[in-house]
Amino acid sequence: MRFDVTFCFFHSREVTMPHGNKNNAFKSQTANPMKLLTEELIQFKEVPPLLQDRVHISTVWRWATRGLKNCKLETVSIGGKRLTSVQAVNRFLEKTSSR
Repeated sequence: MRFDVTFCFFHSREVTMPHGNKNNAFKSQTANPMKLLTEELIQFKEVPPLLQDRVHISTVWRWATRGLKNCKLETVSIGGKRLTSVQAVNRFLEKTSSR
């Protein structure tokens, strides 16, 4: 039996995952970095004290990368550091809080 490697390689490239990328829904909600630059910028490690240490810093990273309830924490990258703003944290909490 002969095995055609070219066919398998070509065929495997056409296969798509049934669930796709989980973050596709967030692409339309990109933040305006210029607006964020006019606000009071803070590092991620400064967010837990704002919330009276009720969240861990890894939670803040998760909010920025994966989001929560179809909303991501707005961030901007400056000099290799990821920053957010006090106002962005407030907007994120308003959008994700249960009413």
